[in-house]
Amino acid sequence: MIKEIYDYLKDIQIIDTHEHLTPFQKERPCGDVLTDFLEHYFSTDLISAGLSLDDYNRIMSDELTITEKWSIVEPFWRTCKYTGYGQSLAIAARDIYGIEEICADTIEALNDGFLGSFREDYYKKILKEKCNIKASILDCWGLIPFDTGYFVAANRIDMLIQPQNGGQIMELEQAAGITVCGFEDYLRACEIRLEQYRKVSRILKCALAYSRSLDFARTTRADAESAFNKLFYSGSGFAIHREEQTYSCSPDLTNYLFRHIISLAQEKGMILQIHTGLQEGNGNILAHSNPSRLNEIFHEYPNMKFDVFHIGYPYQNELGALCKMYPNVYIDMCWAHIISPAACRRILSEWLELFSYTKISGFGGDYRVLDGVYGHQYLARRNIAAALSEKVQEGLFGIEEACRIGKAILFDNPSEIFGIE
Repeated sequence: MIKEIYDYLKDIQIIDTHEHLTPFQKERPCGDVLTDFLEHYFSTDLISAGLSLDDYNRIMSDELTITEKWSIVEPFWRTCKYTGYGQSLAIAARDIYGIEEICADTIEALNDGFLGSFREDYYKKILKEKCNIKASILDCWGLIPFDTGYFVAANRIDMLIQPQNGGQIMELEQAAGITVCGFEDYLRACEIRLEQYRKVSRILKCALAYSRSLDFARTTRADAESAFNKLFYSGSGFAIHREEQTYSCSPDLTNYLFRHIISLAQEKGMILQIHTGLQEGNGNILAHSNPSRLNEIFHEYPNMKFDVFHIGYPYQNELGALCKMYPNVYIDMCWAHIISPAACRRILSEWLELFSYTKISGFGGDYRVLDGVYGHQYLARRNIAAALSEKVQEGLFGIEEACRIGKAILFDNPSEIFGIE
């Protein structure tokens, strides 16, 4: 890696395209360091390596001391600490708490440092001072309040497309000021809700690849309305007001609603962040999330911006081809640097010679673990510097141009794509 490139990129201000942090610092969960570090991502590696769910639940409870918890974690830490998830936590422990190696001799000191963070202005320390993040795009379920000093909202559309229970319908009715008595009422309520979102932020988020395929096949209005009526109608009338009622939406309905909402969002000049690739957790249908399943959507809504998440891993080649083909498709490297640091370096090297680098956003922490955001941005800066250094060494461009491209990927591009000034 060329030192001048890394030294430049490691200090510049960046934009964080995706986070799951608590909307306000005061809402941070207050447990021990292991319940925090294992609450998101790294637990997947440990369980995949053989940690039992019973032992995981014991670690996440308050029935054991930090030393007792570590005795359970340590054998799996030794084999998983080289993964991207493990690296991000080890980097955080080193640079935030001064712990060079997480082990039995240091776990109590690490825990003491973590508990001490609750006595600090910790969002400022991590997000601003250590990460140098101008703004983070926060995954929001509805119009929730959040700290605008740190976050910009990305409002979820999942519940509009695939409602799961009567409570969600009642929430939509209340927000939209409409009593839903039929399909037309529901569509109107969705339109009102989308306009409410637009007034706060142009950014939307969809993560339906966790529960269904991204193949949103074209469906007629009649078939969608028929599916809606079968789902919501009972012999005594519409049953959507029953808060406890659960729904299993037909693809005819969700396919139509997805396209309907994308059409409305396109008219309103909005942008959709959409989950593709690997699903978090231990087990899912990976093929559901292949970004190539969105090909028809990208084609039919040319004025809708799509910010496609997680480099589509492990479908990053397909995503690169789609980004080359479509002006409205952008690639987001959020989460990806800790999924597979090596894959990010390799694919970024390829993408730099495949399509315009202005279509790449280079970092999104995508974490519920605040310290993990620091470790993740460290890896992102290093990976981007490494890919750019390779191109300089090959003679594609010089060091000054490499620094300019790196800044574009980490700041200028997401600033332009998402309208963050």
